[in-house]
Amino acid sequence: MIDQQSPQDHFLDVRMVGSTPWLPDAALGREIAKRFGTPAFVYNAEYLRENYNDLRSKIDPEVDLLYSIKANPNASIVYCLSQCGAGAEVSSHAELQIALRVGVDPKSIIFVGPAKSEEEISDCIRNGIYAIVVESEDELFLVDRLSMRVGNSEPVAVMLRINPDFNNGGSGLTMSGKPRQFGIDVEQVPKLRATLANLSNVRVVGFHMYMGTRYLDAAPIIENTKQILSLSSELAALLDIHLEAVDVGGGFGVAYFSNEAPLHVDAVVEGVNATVEEFRKEHPHARVMIELGRYLSAGCGVMLTTVRYKKVSRGETFAIVDGGTNLHMAAVGLGSFAKRDFPLVNLYQTAPLAEVETTVTGPLCTPSDTVARRARLGRVEKGDILAVLLSGAYGPSASPTGFLSHGYPDEVLVDGPNFYLVRPRDSVEDIVSKYRLPNGRSLSKEFTLCVRLPTSAAHYGGRLVDGAHILKLFGDAVTGLAARLDGDESLLQNWENVKFEKPVRPGDFIKINARITKQKRLRRFVEVEAMRIVQADDHESSAVNWLPVPERVAHATGVIVIPLSKRDAMEAAQ
Repeated sequence: MIDQQSPQDHFLDVRMVGSTPWLPDAALGREIAKRFGTPAFVYNAEYLRENYNDLRSKIDPEVDLLYSIKANPNASIVYCLSQCGAGAEVSSHAELQIALRVGVDPKSIIFVGPAKSEEEISDCIRNGIYAIVVESEDELFLVDRLSMRVGNSEPVAVMLRINPDFNNGGSGLTMSGKPRQFGIDVEQVPKLRATLANLSNVRVVGFHMYMGTRYLDAAPIIENTKQILSLSSELAALLDIHLEAVDVGGGFGVAYFSNEAPLHVDAVVEGVNATVEEFRKEHPHARVMIELGRYLSAGCGVMLTTVRYKKVSRGETFAIVDGGTNLHMAAVGLGSFAKRDFPLVNLYQTAPLAEVETTVTGPLCTPSDTVARRARLGRVEKGDILAVLLSGAYGPSASPTGFLSHGYPDEVLVDGPNFYLVRPRDSVEDIVSKYRLPNGRSLSKEFTLCVRLPTSAAHYGGRLVDGAHILKLFGDAVTGLAARLDGDESLLQNWENVKFEKPVRPGDFIKINARITKQKRLRRFVEVEAMRIVQADDHESSAVNWLPVPERVAHATGVIVIPLSKRDAMEAAQ
């Protein structure tokens, strides 16, 4: 369910894409913090589209641009880019389903990964994606076997991921050209000819090579493209296959730090276009693919985090915020970004920056949870909202969100004058209720009942659903909650504070949430609410409108009492 809100204040226009990140103004930051709280990741759809379209307008139109979903798997990000024409490079079953469910053409999807499961491969085959990128000889055998099991009528298209024997340097993280778990070493390819001759359910359509990531220099990207296309031609001839596709990787970098210069994309495009043009003289119909992850999405996002406490420790000023390593490992100086800070802005600072240095730390019990070291953010005060820029890629999905059980943050998409909650934060109940004790008992203190109200007006004696029917649903939800916690013996003693806030019509779809709000000896105090998700247009038809924001239509509190049989057992146990 998408939650839509419209901020009243304007925010900064999208700035020059590619080299300059988006920065919301203070009004938007305050509005989002007010509506959803912090920490929250906020993405700008307009920036995302402009960034993609800028590159799309420059690069050879016959080159396929694939979004690497691992950079940011939020479905709204994938949807925005797919609407612009981007394909998808996926690396897990969930990423595959995200791409398919937001409408990416299966023939524009490839699946990459060194440890694919049988379930993942089977789903690729069933959905008819363009190609499975095979990374070992064993995987070739597995795809061949699963193709028969799934009942595929045609050989499954695969691309061979190759680990070449060259490396042109310049990447922040080298993926090929050395001993790696990725792909098939190029010197092992000749023996695959005999293997492929015996696999009737697999068809090799091309090759995939990914040399590295975070390139900020155009030269190695261009040189990689030349060598990958050339090697692919040689390997196609060696294996006697018709070359239909080559994925030349990507790895376009983003300048995160003050000592880095942005990638000169125009130089990249000029070199890549010339190389592809030459390649097409020999292979005029072969698809050339480029994977783009952080380059497309990093600049569109910020992490908003609020200063909860300010303190001085032995002369150093600390601002302690509500989001850190658990949500944005890359930005706090771990992994490949050691001891360097992402750009950070205090949205509440309007005066010229004072010569004050503040170390910004997160909520975790570890000294490594440092967002910025001695940053000049003006006079930071409790309640200020800080924005970590370039946070649209490798944020919460690449961070230890389970550490200290803080959970996943809100994710919000800004699009024109509107913003949308595109992934709600994990509540305490979301986190705790997933656990089970050894005796099988759940720790959940919530129960949800979803129901479509009967469409017959006669069922209610009129056009509106009366309070008695809503209370009956409330009772059903509480009974379900009691059954989960105590078996079927707990009893609802009484209702209090019953409120019917909006009329409900036949045909509406509502969700009843029952939760325990307090527990006192053998009584459990419950809160129950009814949220309308779908509104019926006509009680005599099945036509409905999905509501962009669920409406609360009723609310009540009550008391569950544990009966004597259980009371005796529980008191004895105590």
